[in-house]
Amino acid sequence: MGAWGTALYSNDISCDVRDMCNEVYPLVGKEAGQRLVLEEFAEIIEGDIDNEYSNFWFALADWQWKHGVLTDEVKERTIYLIKSRAGIEEWEESGNKSDVKKRIAVMDKLFEEIKSLQPTERISKPKIKKPKHKPGDIIIFRTCTKEYEYADTVWNIDHCSCNFYYSPEIANRIPERISPPYEAYDKYIAILCVGTEKLPYSHYVEGFYNEYSVYAFYDYVSDKKPTVEDLRKCGFLPNIKLNSEEPKGAYCWAKTISVEWVYKFIVFYLNKENNIQSMEKVHCPSESERFNYLFSRKNYFEDTASPMEMFGAFASFFEEKVRLSSIGEQYDNLLDENIVNPKLSSGEMYDRNLKLLVKNNRE
Repeated sequence: MGAWGTALYSNDISCDVRDMCNEVYPLVGKEAGQRLVLEEFAEIIEGDIDNEYSNFWFALADWQWKHGVLTDEVKERTIYLIKSRAGIEEWEESGNKSDVKKRIAVMDKLFEEIKSLQPTERISKPKIKKPKHKPGDIIIFRTCTKEYEYADTVWNIDHCSCNFYYSPEIANRIPERISPPYEAYDKYIAILCVGTEKLPYSHYVEGFYNEYSVYAFYDYVSDKKPTVEDLRKCGFLPNIKLNSEEPKGAYCWAKTISVEWVYKFIVFYLNKENNIQSMEKVHCPSESERFNYLFSRKNYFEDTASPMEMFGAFASFFEEKVRLSSIGEQYDNLLDENIVNPKLSSGEMYDRNLKLLVKNNRE
């Protein structure tokens, strides 16, 4: 059934309906919002009246009522489904009488809700993101200490996760674990805003974009708080990005098109759960210009790494430096025009190695 409980939103369909409503109604309004939702879930709506069918209408009715936009069409359809106990046979087939009673109680509660006077219409404005920083902003962090509750999951690198990103002659030399581990607790690190990037806000409505600041990681970890002059002498760290096609059909592997070096990334948020002791900003436009100049001399991928948390970015970008340094290979921090990063595997080679790794782990 795609369900993990009897509650209204303890199933995939209801959650998908709620999430889509939260996304499209603020963009296009109630009439167009309902039309888009009905179009998106047309296959379910036009199918049999079963548990998934009921989940769709129950979630849509609940969302619309809570936001004061419940239409007569949705209300009447939902009332009919509740009265006829649509989909309950699938719960009965599970043999759990307690779950059947709980599911009926969920239906009855929804019935009482949508029969009552709905709240005043309230559809919030879309929460479109704006850049946090502008090009040339340097953000200096001081990381948490080892006493932090989740210290073993941040600011340290103790193993190498995917050696087969690299061509075989390099991948086969990289150890599975780094000894001793590379730690950056209670240290200063820094990132530089080098631009902005727009990403689609909605999967369903075109023309709306979130705009994010794009950063590059300084090759700097130290007990000493850096000055701008210190950072002007530093290079920037690379990461590895996979470009893949979405799989077609269930249980299919995504096809990796290419494996590329990237130097830019997006941060979801900067200071979460107190894993950063301090953070400050310095504006220096010439640093953004310096990065763009250094990067322009290379033939690396112009894209950005996938959005990540700050400590996740640290683990990703610094891991490449640590992995290569552990076998005496040079990494390219952009300062030397003649140094390039090691060759990466092709997309086909990556997929082949990944499947082999999964197979070996299963065995």
